[in-house]
Amino acid sequence: MANFASIARPYALAAFEYAREKNQLSAWKAFLTSAADTARDKTMERLLADPEIPSAKLYDLFHDVLAPLLNDEQKNFLHLLASNKRLMVLPEIRDQFDDYYAALEKMSAVRVITAIDIEDSFRQTLSQALTRRIEREVTLQCEVDPSILGGAIIHIGDKVIDGSVRGKLTRLLEFSLR
Repeated sequence: MANFASIARPYALAAFEYAREKNQLSAWKAFLTSAADTARDKTMERLLADPEIPSAKLYDLFHDVLAPLLNDEQKNFLHLLASNKRLMVLPEIRDQFDDYYAALEKMSAVRVITAIDIEDSFRQTLSQALTRRIEREVTLQCEVDPSILGGAIIHIGDKVIDGSVRGKLTRLLEFSLR
């Protein structure tokens, strides 16, 4: 969905600014999370990709699924996305909304990929070190990928710190081929 980032940005920013202005950030966060989950459903993905299905029908589907969460502004938001054939971008809109929300809250989600599961004490130490380094509160999202062999890969926003054994071996190989 990386190619949807520029399409999603104005929608995410508009939703965030509106929600912040109306003190409805948590309600919009819940709405966008549910809407993104709906858009990621395999059946829904096929429907969204089908150019023969009218926008109004897609809006009705989303409206029916999300009805308990929707206020008038969120209905209008969905209608705007549907009429512009942008409902498939909802997961990216939600991700960018979450980024704006985290920046407002001075929090950063940091993705840590290791070869083996890391212990809670190390998670705490790593979280504290990253909090000091980037000067904002950090929430770790830990993943295990044995293919990196050892070490860790850390994603902080659009920055990547590759301290994996596999990454080091790749850089060593590239350097030796020069």
